[in-house]
Parts: sequence; C-alpha cells; structure tokens
Amino acid sequence: MSDIEDRTPREDVLVGGLDDWADAGWVYSSARLAGIVNAESRRILTIGLIAELIVEGLMIPGDVDEQGHHPWTLSRGEALERITREWLSEWRDEIPTPGAIVWLENTETGDAIARSVLARESDAP
Repeated sequence: MSDIEDRTPREDVLVGGLDDWADAGWVYSSARLAGIVNAESRRILTIGLIAELIVEGLMIPGDVDEQGHHPWTLSRGEALERITREWLSEWRDEIPTPGAIVWLENTETGDAIARSVLARESDAP
C-alpha cells in the first residue's frame, strides 16, 4: 500500500494545499480516498469535507486572480451556504471545473497538519 492510500481525504486536501490553492473539484478528487464511488454520495462527502476544513479553521474560502487568493468577506456559515448553493444549483451531478465555486487556501494550522502528514509518510517503512 502506498503512503497516499493511508491518507484521509482531509489530509490529502491539506497536503495539496501546501503547494497550491484547492478548488471544489480537487476536494472531490481527494474524497476518493474514502472509497465512495457513488457520485451523489461523494458530492455529499465533499461538501461536508469542505465545511469541516472551513469550520475547523484549516482552510479559508475565497477567490483567486493574478494577485493571489482573496478571502471572502462572509461568515463561515455564509461561505458554506454559498458553496453548497452554487454546487447544487450550477453543478448538481457534475464535478466542478477548476476555480468554479470556491478556492481554498490553507491556514497556518492547515499547513502544520499537512507537514505532519508528510513527516509521517517519510517515516513509514
């Protein structure tokens, strides 16, 4: 079993977030590590995972342009409502394209968790 297969979906998103901003489709891709193949169930898991990352202060939702990541000026609850509404109304049964819905940036705490995952993996036999 490879090290990445030992990661949780949450850990996978955070590790990816060390090098780049994550979008909703990226989080959907990381949710594959939960072993869910049904698209609707995976979408539900993905929205829940995004909520967990935001509520726990591990990632910040926002938009990205050539100047970088710009956090939304919304409460966490408002951000989660926006993400859910846009996914269900505009993407329903499709995987969002990069940049659609939201861009997520790791916080310092999210980066620390990601680095601990990489350290664990580098220590694995």
